[in-house]
Amino acid sequence: MNQVAQAETLAAGLPRLLLAAERLAHVVAAGAHGRRRAGTGEAFWQFRDFQEGDEVRRIDWRRSASGERLLLREREAQVPAVCMVQLQDTPGLWFASTPDLPSKRERAALLLLALSCLLLEAGERVALAGVTAPLAGRAALPKLAQALLIERGAAYDDPKARHVVFGDFLAPDPAFGTASGGAVLQVLDPAECDFPYAGRVVFEGFGAPVEAARAQSWQAAYKARLAAQKAAVVAAAQRSGQTALFHRTDAPPATALAALYQALRQA
Repeated sequence: MNQVAQAETLAAGLPRLLLAAERLAHVVAAGAHGRRRAGTGEAFWQFRDFQEGDEVRRIDWRRSASGERLLLREREAQVPAVCMVQLQDTPGLWFASTPDLPSKRERAALLLLALSCLLLEAGERVALAGVTAPLAGRAALPKLAQALLIERGAAYDDPKARHVVFGDFLAPDPAFGTASGGAVLQVLDPAECDFPYAGRVVFEGFGAPVEAARAQSWQAAYKARLAAQKAAVVAAAQRSGQTALFHRTDAPPATALAALYQALRQA
C-alpha cells in the first residue's frame, strides 16, 4: 500500500476508529476504580481545621461528623497532568497476517485513542507527540484522531509529562528518550510471534524476497531473535523510566488498555 492509499484509508476509517475507541474506553472505565482523590480536573477539594474568624457556613458538616474536629472545605488549584502519546509509524506497522485481524497500526491507533479518552475524562491533558500541544476536554479526542493523519512536526516537550509510545519496535536498538513515567506498548501480529510457517515459503517485505525451503526449520532461531528484541524493548523502556507492555492483535484490546491505564495510575 503506497502512502496516498494509506492516507485515504486512514481518513475514511477515522469516524469508525473514534467510535470504537470511545466504546473501548467506556468498557475499561466501567471496570476500573476511580482515582481516590476529592475531585478531578483543574482543581480539587482539600480540608483544614476551623479557625477563629472563619465563616461558619464554610464548615463541611458531613466530613466533620466523622471525627472530633470542625473541618472547612476549600478548593486548591491543581495543574492538570500531561500525557504525551506517540505512534511510531513504520511501514511494517500495516502488517496483518490474515484478513480477519486488524493491522498492527489499526490496533495501536485504537488503543492510543482509547487511552487518550480515559485520560481526558479523568481531567488530564493529552498531546500527540510532535503534532499537537496538550489538549483537554471531550473536544480534544477528535482532534487527536485527526492528528494521527499528520506527519510529525516540531516536537513539543514537557520534562514532567508521562510518555506512552505505541509501535512494533522491531528495528534494532530501540530507544524511547527520557520520560517522567509512562509506558511503551509493543504491538505484534500473532504470525510474528508464533512463526506458523512450514514447507516452502517466500517472505516478502520491504527488501528482496527471501525464500525458505523448509520454513519450520527457521522457527527456533526466529523465536530466539524475537525474544531478544522484546528484551531489548523492555530494557530501553526501563532506561527511559517507562513500563514495557506487550500486545498481540488477536488478543482483546480491552486487556491491553486496562494494563496501560493501570501502569499510568501507578506511575
